[in-house]
Amino acid sequence: MKSVTKTLLNRGLNLILLLNGAFLLGSGWVIDQRLPRGRDGHDLELLGLDRHAWGDLHAWGGYLIGALVVAHLLLHTTWLWRVAAKTQPWKLAVGLGATALIVSVFVLYPLSP
Repeated sequence: MKSVTKTLLNRGLNLILLLNGAFLLGSGWVIDQRLPRGRDGHDLELLGLDRHAWGDLHAWGGYLIGALVVAHLLLHTTWLWRVAAKTQPWKLAVGLGATALIVSVFVLYPLSP
């Protein structure tokens, strides 16, 4: 059996990122524009799914794209260090740190009543 090359893995990952991004764009549009909130959209469905089901799919698509971006960054670790951080590694550290901070705020910030 032929082993999966890094290039093939990268192409597959990029394709999945593209398709998932298109899904997130489309499902976000459906939730925001096609299936209204409240009574106006109560009995409406698109492809057999109501607003809440589309919201669930959209959320899972978001989780997937987050995981895919992490996988993409791990796949390109060498490039990140050789090119992006070559002369000023602090810029890469600031970018990754800001990303971690933003995610942490959403995950850890306490809820209020």
